Amino acid sequence: MSVFTVELQNQPGELARLCEAMAGSGVNLVLCATTRGDEGTVVFIADDEAGAEAVLQDAGIEYAMRPALTIRMENQPGSGAETFRKLANAGVNTDLLLPVRVSDELFFAVICVDDMKNAHSVLGEQIVPDMDPVRELRDHIRDSPPTAMTGS
Repeated sequence: MSVFTVELQNQPGELARLCEAMAGSGVNLVLCATTRGDEGTVVFIADDEAGAEAVLQDAGIEYAMRPALTIRMENQPGSGAETFRKLANAGVNTDLLLPVRVSDELFFAVICVDDMKNAHSVLGEQIVPDMDPVRELRDHIRDSPPTAMTGS
């Protein structure tokens, strides 16, 4: 699995342009975006990486593509601290985290690290092999019962 990173102008319509281009080619995304000044950074995973690359190239959007891991943590205080301390103690730097699924019990994230071999070694079973986070999230949403809303 790979993570895409694109830099866009911090102005109305830029994120829509990216999402519309992907949707027009049937590429589904899980993304996170942030801005600083005039620039914005969008990080995403796609259910069709080759399709996403083609869309970015056709749209003239510069991008970086990096290998990534999907990890699982308990959704409770201290789980992140424990996970990222393991990585730090092994000399592994985590420079990207993209949350992809959160439940009452578990938290799944896609991470990019500077040493995949050591990350695999120290995280062991926390690494989710062969998970397609985009499809998993879509299936989870589709299969979840509607939530009743109440107001006061």
